[in-house]
Amino acid sequence: MSPSMNNKGVTLVELMIAMAVGALLVLMAMVLYVPVSRSLLDQAAVSQQSLAESLNYDFDVMNSANAGYGVLNAAVNTNVVLVTGNGPGNNAQVVIPTTTGSVQGTGLFWSWADPAGATTLACAGLQVVPGTVAGSGNDRLVYFEEVAQNGSCTGAFWNTPGNWDTVTVAPSIAVSAAPVTVAAGQNCDLRGSQIANYPVLHPAATFLLPVAATLTGGFFAHKADLVPVSVCLRNLP
Repeated sequence: MSPSMNNKGVTLVELMIAMAVGALLVLMAMVLYVPVSRSLLDQAAVSQQSLAESLNYDFDVMNSANAGYGVLNAAVNTNVVLVTGNGPGNNAQVVIPTTTGSVQGTGLFWSWADPAGATTLACAGLQVVPGTVAGSGNDRLVYFEEVAQNGSCTGAFWNTPGNWDTVTVAPSIAVSAAPVTVAAGQNCDLRGSQIANYPVLHPAATFLLPVAATLTGGFFAHKADLVPVSVCLRNLP
């Protein structure tokens, strides 16, 4: 066989190998196209959902800073109440210390005067309660809004189911048994902390709650992460 014919044979083999590799690459691209494109679409949806949940979470948690606002002689265990349990009707109060120390619970309810000095108080709450998905083992984070501003923020307002409308902030979360902590005597107010030697002390609430794992499969799957947020209750001594 002449060298030229041998070279033609080698070239033909190389061409066939190249075509086979090219076909394999095309096949791989077709196989990967659907899951990759689906994951990108899922990630876009997750971004929007996570943003909405984060905004709701931040708003609801930071709203607890209203506790005691505009109330004459506002006090812990009255204008802010830490509870443990599964929601109104099944809650028990956890007494918050007035000087030092900290306690834990599953939810926080608070009241404030609207407008300032009003005798009828506004109130709200944020609590982890059992979820609605059977067998999931998960809870949900619920924001409680009063049905009517009718002075129900006195006594055991936090344990009366008829006082509340509920808004689910996060539908399926896994948390510790006591995700809310209130600590007394905290140097948490920036202005009060500037007073040398005698800072103004307030109770502070810390919420250790997760951002829900909204995407459980695909390239962008993630786990729920606990996000601690502390709120200075500066309207309370």
